[in-house]
This record gives sequence, C-alpha cells and structure tokens, in this order.
Amino acid sequence: SQLGYMMLALGIGSYQAALFHLITHAYSKALLFLGSGSVIHSMEPLVGYSPDKSQNMALMGGLRKYVPITRTTFLWGTLSLCGIPPLACFWSKDEILSNSWLYSPFFGIIASFTAGLTAFYMFRIYLLTFDGYLRVHFQNYSNTKESSLYSISLWGKRIPKGVNRDFILSTTKSGVSFFSQNISKIQGNTRNRIGSFSISFGAQKTFVYPHETGNTMLFPLFILLLLTLFIG
Repeated sequence: SQLGYMMLALGIGSYQAALFHLITHAYSKALLFLGSGSVIHSMEPLVGYSPDKSQNMALMGGLRKYVPITRTTFLWGTLSLCGIPPLACFWSKDEILSNSWLYSPFFGIIASFTAGLTAFYMFRIYLLTFDGYLRVHFQNYSNTKESSLYSISLWGKRIPKGVNRDFILSTTKSGVSFFSQNISKIQGNTRNRIGSFSISFGAQKTFVYPHETGNTMLFPLFILLLLTLFIG
C-alpha cells in the first residue's frame, strides 16, 4: 500500500511528495520490522526455532505484559504508518492525499480508501499480537488427543513422552527439570537445547512466558522511534 502511494504521487507529478514518503515510510517500516523481530525472538523460548510457530500471530496475544518496550515502539510505528499526526508518515501522506484530490477526485478517493485499509490491517496486527491473552498455551502441537508430557525441541518439533512414577519434578532457579531414579544409558550425542516447553504434569502446569529481548535489539528500536517521532 505504501509503494502504491509512492507510485500514485509519481503518476500525478508529485515527485517531492513521493520521495518524502519514501523516507518517512522507511523509518516507520524499519521500526515495525525490528519490532516484529523482537516479538519473534520472544516467542522462540515457547515454541522453539520454528518460523511456522514463532511467526504465527494465532499463537500470540497478550504480549504487552511481557514485552512492554517492544509493544510501545510497535504502537508508535503503527500510528505513524496509519498517518496519525504529528508522526513521520502523517506529513508525507497528507501531502500525497492533498495533491491527489487536487489532481482528480477519483485518485483522491482511491488514496483515502487505501489509507483506511492501512489503518485496518496495521491495528489488526497490533491487537492480535499484543492485546488479549497469550494463546500459545492453549494449542496442541502434537495433533494427539491426550498425552501427559510434551517437549518442544530447538527446531519446534513437539515430542510426546509418557510420564511414569520414576520421574521426580524438580524446580530450580534456572527453570524446571526432570530427574529419573533409574537413569539409563544415553545413546548418541545429546544437544543442548534452549528451554522452550510447556509441561503438563498431572493437575499442575508450568508455563514458559515470553520476555523482552536484549539491549542489542532494544537500542535500535529506541533510535528508530526517535526518528519516527521527529523526522517529519
């Protein structure tokens, strides 16, 4: 839709407005893409390294409680792309809309309708991701009706395992682990896996929740937020 705005501006001779929107749109979209990456990283401890799951908005929801910084920056990027003043994209979209109406009411109607579609799909993304409740804990990845224990590997593969009386649930500072009284010989090499599982043990459930990414990603988010706020 934003590329369509630029092509529309070029078509009606508003070259300056098209270039202006290219710049403001770039900062807002960069903020949104980096925010999306932060959300994906926060989901990987729950579903493993599986793009089909870590990027699935149907498994998200309620992330505003777990990634508040990402949520705030993503909201500002959403508002900017929707053309809310005084954010970056407002100034360029306003110029394109004004020139479109002056050139032809038909083009003005198309541009205004497209602006409404942009607001619709952007707020749909925001609400599905950050509003409501976390839906990943209500999903059954194994496609089986009943199982007492599931574990998700680094690659997002959910492996059902039976729970017997030899397993002792031990809660430590680093998380939840299981130890067997009868330890059998482990064949082959084992790999260290990122803790990413949701355990059901009898009537008790221990869930892993998303968390904010590190400063390596949050610092660029803050820089892009400043540009989105003031570049216009």
